[in-house]
Amino acid sequence: MTLSNIGQVGAILAKGLKCQHLARVQGLNDRRPFFSWALEESSFATRNAYQTAWRLVIGSTRASVLDGQGSIWDSGKRAGNGNFTYLDQGLILPRDSHLWWSIQVWDGEDKPSQMAEPAEIFTGLAADAFKASWIGRYFVLPAGRDVPQDNLYDNRFQARPADYLRREIRLDEAPVRATAYLSALGLYEFYINGKRIGDDVMAPGWTDYHTRVEYQTHDVTDHLAAGDICLGAIIGEGWYSGRIGHNQRRAGNHYGGRPALLCQLHLEYADGRIETILSDSNWMTRQGPICYSDFLAGEMVDARLSLGDWCQCGIDTTYWQPVEEIIPEPRLPQLDASRCQPAREVARLAPKSKFVQDAQTTIYDFGQNLSGYVEMTVKASEGTRFLLRHGEMLDSDGRLYTENLRYAVSEDIYIASGNGVEVFHPRFTFHGFQYVELTIEGETEAEPELMAIAIQTDTPVTGQMKTGHPMVNQLLSNIFWSQRDNFLSVPTDCPQRDERYGWAADAQVFWRTAGYFMDISAFLTKWMEDLIDGQSDEGVFPDVAPTKPLNPYRLTPQPGAPAWGDAPIIMGWMHYQRYGDKDLLDRCWHPFVDWMTYIERHNPDGIRRREVHNNYGDWLSIGPATDRELVNTAYWIYIADLMIDIASALGKEPLPWRTLADRLRKAFIKAFVMEDGRLKGDTQTAYLLALDFNILPEDLRGAAARRLVDLIEAAGGHLQTGFLGVRHLCPVLSDIGAEDLAVSLLLKDTYPSWGFSIKHGATSIWERWDGWTEEKGFQSKAMNSFNHYAYGSVGEWIWSRLAGIDWDVEAPGYRALVMRPIFDKRIGFVEAVYDAHTGRIESHWHFRESDVEWAIALPPGVSASVRLPEAMTSDRGSQFTLEPGHHVIRAYPITA
Repeated sequence: MTLSNIGQVGAILAKGLKCQHLARVQGLNDRRPFFSWALEESSFATRNAYQTAWRLVIGSTRASVLDGQGSIWDSGKRAGNGNFTYLDQGLILPRDSHLWWSIQVWDGEDKPSQMAEPAEIFTGLAADAFKASWIGRYFVLPAGRDVPQDNLYDNRFQARPADYLRREIRLDEAPVRATAYLSALGLYEFYINGKRIGDDVMAPGWTDYHTRVEYQTHDVTDHLAAGDICLGAIIGEGWYSGRIGHNQRRAGNHYGGRPALLCQLHLEYADGRIETILSDSNWMTRQGPICYSDFLAGEMVDARLSLGDWCQCGIDTTYWQPVEEIIPEPRLPQLDASRCQPAREVARLAPKSKFVQDAQTTIYDFGQNLSGYVEMTVKASEGTRFLLRHGEMLDSDGRLYTENLRYAVSEDIYIASGNGVEVFHPRFTFHGFQYVELTIEGETEAEPELMAIAIQTDTPVTGQMKTGHPMVNQLLSNIFWSQRDNFLSVPTDCPQRDERYGWAADAQVFWRTAGYFMDISAFLTKWMEDLIDGQSDEGVFPDVAPTKPLNPYRLTPQPGAPAWGDAPIIMGWMHYQRYGDKDLLDRCWHPFVDWMTYIERHNPDGIRRREVHNNYGDWLSIGPATDRELVNTAYWIYIADLMIDIASALGKEPLPWRTLADRLRKAFIKAFVMEDGRLKGDTQTAYLLALDFNILPEDLRGAAARRLVDLIEAAGGHLQTGFLGVRHLCPVLSDIGAEDLAVSLLLKDTYPSWGFSIKHGATSIWERWDGWTEEKGFQSKAMNSFNHYAYGSVGEWIWSRLAGIDWDVEAPGYRALVMRPIFDKRIGFVEAVYDAHTGRIESHWHFRESDVEWAIALPPGVSASVRLPEAMTSDRGSQFTLEPGHHVIRAYPITA
């Protein structure tokens, strides 16, 4: 009997298995990876539902691992209550392998669980194991296209047609295992015998292609049998050579002039023999029905140019040409395995309504601002032209509003073949839209059917919340959708206009919110590499990552401003607090130190005024501007404090950072605290940062808190913050005892407020408080996105205070919680479920007259420190600790 079969009556079970933060690993960059798991109570649980020991098993088949047999490794039973481990020192996993792993746990009575459902690991290849060549269509002009020929492939955008590639091979026998390692400079789809492999979209994702490119791993065993096989791919421009960013003087070709494919197919046979099929000069290429495809221009497909069974053996290849093996400039990029989930189609939305404009044109409203594309099903005569234009809003005349897209054309064109029912959706472009205008030129036999498809990097949904207030529920939905729409390979600022950059400060103010809605652990692991790739030799982190398109004329990346360049440190610490992962902190330690050293070298007096680069300040604030030197210095103090914590977590000496933080506080008080105790500039954001970053001494905090409240009341109970200040607004008010005011700000629906945009139909977070107003209409068309998550940073307060689910800094990774709920009758009730890395947490409360019934569920091994609102108590008191399990608490007002 195996160890896993002994007494399967334990009170706990392992679930949510992850390796390198991924449920399914498509390749390892570190051959000694880390493993984590969550816990839940088993059906046998009555007591002692906590972990006392664990066992990790790694094997070559799912069945053997499920049976507790580890042909690669068996840790044996190991005492411990943690949910995070590495392989033993010196043990590494074999490359080019498909493995399975599982966890077994023991409860407080030393009873074991069964093995958890096994998870997959594809260990991938080392960079030097790639022997394939980058291949693409023959050489083209530097602009990335052939000489204009007045044909369907010529276009005003100078966008390239997609390239189709193929190669036929013959297998004498079927392999017992076949693995495809794939990547592209640009975007790709891979096929075997006409069947698409995988469900990725926009693969391989965006990196600085001059530095690194990520590859994907696919098990293709079931697609290969003895006989003739055709391998095929379609490649498009994407981020590599297409138009991205907002610099119209150099709109595209930021990394190269033509896309390329990398394919390495490993075939393992029963006798142990390995055969390798490579992308090389044996492949062929031609152009097909995708006349062009570009992120900003859109995609044009002429179905009359269909290549039919282009990825089948034995077709006529007369018009196919040999590929060219390409050596990318300026150097071969480093090949890394994918660090996060692939981008996928994640939602499909039918139109909510439509508006007929004229005989040819109809506008469809999908009821949700989203990022993706439209799938269109048509039956029409040959040559009928369908034009799809995308926009987020309608103008006052009910027509599609596109001025805010700037130079993003966002038009897809489909020309019908006339061969019955045809289905179209773009392959290599996406748009930000709620409305689609369809114009038809030609004859149709049936009304087209449209379906909007949302795409994103498929970060798992971890949090769901419902309240008793419809506006708050819509706000939660808007935050979720803005995150979904902008988390595509990198966290972009907006999905619609000619920008779509990974702005660092936009992300850091939102990062704590983002982690409640989705598991972003692997996503940050990938993006942090982009940020480090963009760090200069002097140690300067960039404003955006990947960096190249922001200013294509700089020889070095655009250096980061305060709060922007500081973002890696802030997000790295939040990542550790949410997921308990020191690995990322350790990877980033030296880049963090280099950034801190750079700031201090240029600002020896402790006031951050030099080398602040674009120095954006409290971007897009409403009302009085906050002194930028105050903002900059406050952020410097904040990241100095974080370096104390990071150093302590990594076992490094924190004293230098503590000394720096003390010196900076003294400089801040001397420079920015006036004789009357007010802060220089006297703005909401100034007080918010000083209070939340704990800059002020205790004797000044009370006056600062009162002044903050006065400023809000003087603004008619409205906020006046920008990107940086808004994140701190409700948390600070709650911390200073102004919870009622915090809730009032949340619920306000007059301008400026979250509710104002919702009252006027917003289904995502606006970039500007005044993106549209009744008095002025649309804001500047130069910068006015209606899908921009930064102001959604209030979500962290909704989760941590209204729902009461907050991390405990003393027990990172949600090994313990701090629960300080705000019970407010205006909210009505809260029902929140959050899947932490340690297990599922639930918090549900509702009023029963003046009392509150609060149901809490904590996973095994997770406790909570509870503090009820100041005027309430319970049968457990007003402050108490909850052990793992289910609890129902009746909270009631304190009576004299």
